[in-house]
Amino acid sequence: MNKKKISIGFDRYIERAWLEQTSKWVAQEKSRDELHQLVDDYLAPFINGATSLRKTKNVLFGVWVNTSDKNEEFKKQAVQLLQSCSKDERLAIHWGLSISSYPFFASLARLIGRLLRLQDDIISKELVRRSVELHGDTESVRRASTRLLQSLGEWGVLIPESKSLFHPPKKIAINNPELVTWLLDSVFFSNGKDRITIDEIITDPAWFPFEFHQSLFQVNQSSLLEIVHQNVGDTLI
Repeated sequence: MNKKKISIGFDRYIERAWLEQTSKWVAQEKSRDELHQLVDDYLAPFINGATSLRKTKNVLFGVWVNTSDKNEEFKKQAVQLLQSCSKDERLAIHWGLSISSYPFFASLARLIGRLLRLQDDIISKELVRRSVELHGDTESVRRASTRLLQSLGEWGVLIPESKSLFHPPKKIAINNPELVTWLLDSVFFSNGKDRITIDEIITDPAWFPFEFHQSLFQVNQSSLLEIVHQNVGDTLI
């Protein structure tokens, strides 16, 4: 089987509270130097060892701080959305940024979503096996897959029955069209395609933790997307 080579990046256990705190400092427009010191001090009680702390901070920075020409506007919009979002909606923002920043995160989210369409639970060994089939049988892929699954258990998008068995809770309803449109925009940063149909975006298995109506996806209101072709039942953006 052909393995899809992918940069892992999201290879540490990340708690939701760590994302929340980092996002607050970003919204307060802390400088990059300030953020380095603040995050170091914040994580110190939770993480042993300078190397582990640095790698964990790198993941948080990848989600909320680091930008490129491609995603800078997307991340600016995330900060703006924070101002009026509920706790559940903020989780959707962390999710969208993780998908847009880390193709490996997006790949595992889609893999979990596909599995949950077929079965009621996620077994850690099965997820790791499928991840290895996609990305190669390396220790880094195995370790990152396990850590990501543990992170999602802590975030509450999966409920851990044990260290190796997880099941999905009730889906999180999102009724804010601005947030839904922004969240679905994130797929363009992770699927390697420049054009995609609305149906493909809406049905992407990466949205497995969330529930929203298709009508909330307002393509015409997005500054990041453009309709390039439109037929009955088939809109390409």
